Amino acid sequence: MEKSVLSFDTQCNITDFYNEFNDIQSFEKSVLNFILSTDKEKQVQIIDNLRTEIVLNTDIYTANKDFFDEIDIINVCAKRYNPLKIEIDGQLTNSNKLWKELTQVRNSLESASWKNDKIAIQRLTKYEERLEQTYKKEQEKLRFFYKQQKESDNHAFKYLENAFGKIYVLGCYFISLLNSYFPIEKGEDTIVDIAEPIFETPQEIDPDTIFRTGMYDRFLSLEQQLIKDNYLNEALNWVAKHDKTHKPDIKSLIIFLVGLLDNKYFLPGKDTKIRVFFENRYNITIGQNFESKRREPLLDSYKVIFYNYDF
Repeated sequence: MEKSVLSFDTQCNITDFYNEFNDIQSFEKSVLNFILSTDKEKQVQIIDNLRTEIVLNTDIYTANKDFFDEIDIINVCAKRYNPLKIEIDGQLTNSNKLWKELTQVRNSLESASWKNDKIAIQRLTKYEERLEQTYKKEQEKLRFFYKQQKESDNHAFKYLENAFGKIYVLGCYFISLLNSYFPIEKGEDTIVDIAEPIFETPQEIDPDTIFRTGMYDRFLSLEQQLIKDNYLNEALNWVAKHDKTHKPDIKSLIIFLVGLLDNKYFLPGKDTKIRVFFENRYNITIGQNFESKRREPLLDSYKVIFYNYDF
């Protein structure tokens, strides 16, 4: 940011970093191993430091999103330091010079043949052979440099993608995962536990009254994936993956609903009916958690938590 220039070496480091750490399941396994192998006091200190570093990076990206997203990575790769270009240019000069000289000798040899000048023919033939051998050697060097250039281009091709946005999403997921295993005790969480009971007389909500045309079937497809990924059990209860108290995972539900809202699954002005529909469907009290002021901070979370869901 300070130089406002991205070097090719830095682009390689950034891309290599993303490729090394973008295995979300591997990160979660590392967290679990960390919990089992380290005492509580060290855990808190290390996790706090890690969380601070990740948040720092995501904040830098968020504050300068346009700058990072508009970096011309193709230009960065094309303008990388490439000493082979100097070698190739020099070798081309040598090869072209020899080719011109060889062409002149061959023209002179042809002229001597027409004149039947045997002494000149003999001299020029030997000279042609020496030049031809030298030219072939120089061409072989040139082919070698071209081969190296191709390998360099293939290497650079691996770094043509702008990875800043992906690293930001990855960082958000890591923060979400760390917060799941190591909750922040200070402050008020976006999602709150609610003690109010389920409606004694549940209201039946017809899906057609809240879903846009064709979106209910898409929702059912996503719901099957939730079951497959163990967010929902077969009884359609949201089960917290890392909560030994077996409380319903209200936060994941709200984040999922935010994803549906953001992708225009519902008709406008149906918040109350939408809330009641899902409270009945999942036998859970959503209550104030569905208020817009509590949904808005979670707008980016569904893209991280449900990153592989085709909304």
